[in-house]
Amino acid sequence: MKSKKLKRVLLVGKIVLAVGLLVWVLSKAHWNDYVQLRPEFGGQTWTLTDGQSDTAAEFSVSRGMLWWGQTRTVPYAEIKSCDAAGAQLIRRGIKNSFEDIRVSWILLTIVGFGCTYIIVSLRWWYLLRVLGVKIPLWEVLRLAYLGLFFNNIVPGTVGGDLVKAWYVSKHEHKTAPVLVSIFLDRILGLIAMAIIAAVMLCIVLLCGFESMEKMRPAVITVVIVGGLLGGGLVFMLSATLRRWCHLDKFYKRLPIAHHFEAAGEAVGVYRSRPGSLVAAVCMTFVAHLCMFCSIGFLGRAMGMDTAMLTFLVYLPLIYILGAVPITPGGVGIVENLYVGAFASVTVGASAIIALAMLARFIPILWSLPGLVVAITGPKLPKPAEMEAALEQAEQEEITLQPTSIRKGTKI
Repeated sequence: MKSKKLKRVLLVGKIVLAVGLLVWVLSKAHWNDYVQLRPEFGGQTWTLTDGQSDTAAEFSVSRGMLWWGQTRTVPYAEIKSCDAAGAQLIRRGIKNSFEDIRVSWILLTIVGFGCTYIIVSLRWWYLLRVLGVKIPLWEVLRLAYLGLFFNNIVPGTVGGDLVKAWYVSKHEHKTAPVLVSIFLDRILGLIAMAIIAAVMLCIVLLCGFESMEKMRPAVITVVIVGGLLGGGLVFMLSATLRRWCHLDKFYKRLPIAHHFEAAGEAVGVYRSRPGSLVAAVCMTFVAHLCMFCSIGFLGRAMGMDTAMLTFLVYLPLIYILGAVPITPGGVGIVENLYVGAFASVTVGASAIIALAMLARFIPILWSLPGLVVAITGPKLPKPAEMEAALEQAEQEEITLQPTSIRKGTKI
């Protein structure tokens, strides 16, 4: 009972935090186009009251709301330019960022996201087959989109991974291998994103596209994220390392530890077939490159001049940090990271927030087939009941395993 109350409190806390972060990031944005004054004239940001071009001699602008609102005329000379040539005096607001979208680039973005989800589904299907869990590809696609629906549209209530594991375990009665395949599917995705960010960062620095000073935050983030992911994976898979560090007791208390214990044979299969893992990693790289390039195409659709390499450096880091379960679906965190990574003098926070909103909406659009699967499939039990059923199935599998496997498995 206490556990249920704690989960509810944590969920409410996550939702409140997500709302607060969204409010914070939206406070940096403007719905309409706006201009910024030069520092010597106060450096304040003013919203345009009507459509005007960069070449206008005077700009009608406003600030505030209701009785504390202000309206004034600002001469051309007081407005800060985006570059030395004096171009792009007017910054784009959220409204025009959406209105000026080029349809051809949007269609390319939608297709790119679709390819990403198909490749990710194929990867999970492949990982299951390596473990001898042979489920038809069509069924795996259905379950993948069902998981996508729960992760993107109803985050924080029932996890998509939990739903997939429950369905597959009912189909094949092999709970432990399924859970290991889902965990490996997730961890491969995170590691591939870290590698993509590191490689693209090296290209940017070695080719002189950006200075080390400007890319220093990205370098620090890549080093920290890469170290945590690599070290965490080695810690979980290497019993020798845990013995050397005297961390076996700590490891056994982790929620994931008993899954590996139940899946002794499954872990051994993956270790004995490194070629299969290499193939899965290759599929992961292709999937993530499709997704990140699609978001880059989305930037092109919105008229942004951000280089594709910049997207490939920062987007993996954004989605790795957004995967930390601080808020449901990373809501609020991802949007703030977008602004921090891509906002510049030529592309303001408003346009970047519009980009982040579309980058979240398109996956939601692709999640809708999962709604059909949820409606037409068997009725799902409550999350606690699904977790209990999976736990019981794991315990039964441990009992049925030969003694040599239970004692000899190195986890």
